[in-house]
Parts: sequence; structure tokens; C-alpha cells
Amino acid sequence: MAFDPNLPANNAPIIAVELRDQFNALDAKIGECATQVSLNDAIINGSAANCDGVAELSLTVSNPPTQAQVQAILAKLNELIGGLHH
Repeated sequence: MAFDPNLPANNAPIIAVELRDQFNALDAKIGECATQVSLNDAIINGSAANCDGVAELSLTVSNPPTQAQVQAILAKLNELIGGLHH
């Protein structure tokens, strides 16, 4: 049974089965939250490293770009990828 916030109704007699179902549904929801927190931790711990040390590339690209400009972009991209791995 899914949790129903409308149960038990106001002034209703206490029915053990109804309350038990509500408590079990809440327990299941709490378990889902704990699993979600564990997944969030796994995502954060498995995330890429901080790349603050990789400086911006200050480059004006001509049209068409020269081989040197493309090589500079490639070098900066490789630097970023290397930073993400550590």
C-alpha cells in the first residue's frame, strides 16, 4: 500500500491494519531516500576532479583557422582532459 497522508481520517477509530500499512509505507519511503543519498554520494565521489588550474585559452581564431591555432586548441583540450582524470 502506498502512503496516504489522509489516513487515518479525523476522528476515525484506530484500525491497526490501516496504521500498520501507513507505517510500512513511510518506512519504504525512508528507505528510498537513504538509497537516493547513497547514489548522490556515489555520483559526487565518482565525479571529475577540479580543473581550476587549467587557465583559459586566450586565442583569436582566424577564418579559416591556422594549423597553429587548431594545435593550441587541441593542446588546451588535452590539458583539460588530463585535469579531469586526476
